[in-house]
Amino acid sequence: MIEYPKLPVEFELAHPHDLLARYFLVDRELMASMLEHYDNTGLVRFLDLGKLQCESSTTIDYNLQEVIGDLRYSAKFKNGDYSKVFLFFEHQSKKIRLYSLHCLRKILEFYEEWGSDPQNAITENGKFPYPLVVILYHGNISWHELLQINDLIAVPQGVEGKVLWVQVIMIDLSKIRRKELQGHPALIALFDTLQSCSEGKLPENLGRIVGHFDEVKTDPRTKGWLTSIAHYTLATAKINKEVIVQEFSKILDKKETENMIMSTMEELYTNGKLEGRLEGRLEGRLEGRLEGELEGELKGRLEGKLEGKLEGELKRAGQNVLQLLNKRFHKVPESISCTVRSYTDLTALDWLFDRAWECETLEEFEQDLVPH
Repeated sequence: MIEYPKLPVEFELAHPHDLLARYFLVDRELMASMLEHYDNTGLVRFLDLGKLQCESSTTIDYNLQEVIGDLRYSAKFKNGDYSKVFLFFEHQSKKIRLYSLHCLRKILEFYEEWGSDPQNAITENGKFPYPLVVILYHGNISWHELLQINDLIAVPQGVEGKVLWVQVIMIDLSKIRRKELQGHPALIALFDTLQSCSEGKLPENLGRIVGHFDEVKTDPRTKGWLTSIAHYTLATAKINKEVIVQEFSKILDKKETENMIMSTMEELYTNGKLEGRLEGRLEGRLEGRLEGELEGELKGRLEGKLEGKLEGELKRAGQNVLQLLNKRFHKVPESISCTVRSYTDLTALDWLFDRAWECETLEEFEQDLVPH
């Protein structure tokens, strides 16, 4: 078995905050707990949270590997006035001034998709389901107020003010003290993890975070939750393997914990050190102290796998970019698709994914493409 260094190490993981939040909140019980305890609209009291259904196309495992798609829920109103309310979950670690425009775009895209499917009966009174956006934010600066589209429009005096309005549940973790965290223990652990990472205190707070799971240590979901936190911790903080094993062993069997952490580290090494990055990153991180020893052992273990793994990672990263573009703009020209597929650098593809999210038009995105 590979003997990993006892030095603090870091790994690479694309979009770790979003993936962790989605992994936890794809669970109906945790989403219901979050809505129940952190609603700031008064709307949740009208919902039957017992009938909350995840209708997302996103799948994420505890290794924080994802298939791109929205995390979307539906629920019924208690009084039956409408057939459903749709919840669009959004996670943010940075404030975005015009975020309400993004929320509106997401709702309109959903209504276009919903209305074009003849199997989707609109409600009995001929109207679309009610939309509700849920934003989980954990940035360093409080997001005091989400600007509504109405706030961005010049409305003449005497004209009706609310031109466009999006109902939003805003959960700003930067304004919630730890002793005020409520809900399911796993939800509290998620919020504590995100807060601690934002503060740069994840390693020293890991024991407290793991302690939240003491109440649910017999829950079959707990191992997956803890494994995802291990992935997140290794990807976002400098921390010793022994520290993670020590803390996690308070909830899980020690041998089981060691195997889980070793598998996690190997997975992250494999995913994060492809295409020459293994040699350079190890050389820099370990300052020559394990020169040749760890590198050779890892290369021996992974020999024959890296080339195929790299090809698979590149293909998946390119597909993620194209899926996001198709989701936003519905039809992507073949010229763009071919250029994206030609990329052979994971860092460049990660950057392209961010551009696919931020760009306003396909033309703007195409300007950033460089044939490879």
